[in-house]
Amino acid sequence: MEYVNPLTGFRVDGRRPNEMRQLKGEIGVVARADGSALFEMGNTRVIAAVYGPREIQNKGQLVNSKEALVRCEYRMAEFSTGDRRRKPKGDRRSTEISLVIRQTMEASILTHLMPRSQIDIFVQVLQADGGTRSACINAATLALADAGIPMRDIVTSL
Repeated sequence: MEYVNPLTGFRVDGRRPNEMRQLKGEIGVVARADGSALFEMGNTRVIAAVYGPREIQNKGQLVNSKEALVRCEYRMAEFSTGDRRRKPKGDRRSTEISLVIRQTMEASILTHLMPRSQIDIFVQVLQADGGTRSACINAATLALADAGIPMRDIVTSL
């Protein structure tokens, strides 16, 4: 539910009812990653790091040797929201968002150009204020582009 102040006509964060969050992206923010990005959408901040393509680490995962294996791990920093309850790794929401990001990026990456390799995408929400799933997809696609991973196109989400 959105709250619009009837006196000012603005939302709590200062936006008009039909106004988008401010967008900002920065690449190359993690020195040791092959590609990385920090993406801000309003007060939501997400960092993504990409490692690969590289040789598949676990040979048991070699399902289709003709295409790259794409893996994704999503996490929310414990300090990202006002709720400081410790969330276990692999909770249902995190697993579902990891899957959505992986499937979205997998559809864009030209995996057939990198057979027998893997691409790891790590996404962490640093500050959550709505739109985290979209911010994660945007951060991941910027990090993939920064890593020089061949893609059909840049994926965006609002």
